[in-house]
Amino acid sequence: MSTVATKTQDLAKMNPKDMSMEDAVELANKISFIEAGLKGLKDKLKLYVELNGPVEAGDLVWDKHPSYSWKFTPTNKKELSTMIAIEGLNPWEYLSFSAADLKKLGWSDNVLAQYAENKVSHSFRSKKKEN
Repeated sequence: MSTVATKTQDLAKMNPKDMSMEDAVELANKISFIEAGLKGLKDKLKLYVELNGPVEAGDLVWDKHPSYSWKFTPTNKKELSTMIAIEGLNPWEYLSFSAADLKKLGWSDNVLAQYAENKVSHSFRSKKKEN
């Protein structure tokens, strides 16, 4: 087995409490390398599927599976909220504003804070450094 593979296995088995910053940086770089390779592999498989159809691999089917969403016009949103109210329900318990929609308003966080609680979630991922 190569030294790189051995080092990767050693890092994968290492307790994070025992890692140095150098180990953590090396692990982060390896993850970025693997994710880039994985993206390339998925792109190739996606093209194969587009040209030849679904691929069955064990109990998985690789294909372009549909995902569904609903797009409402402003008028239809109003009519839907009316129908919810007619059902005896509070429409505002079902309707929400996306972060993108709120951003389009151009209102500051201070203004929005008068009407809503700001919920912050954290996802573990990498992103480009801000300069």
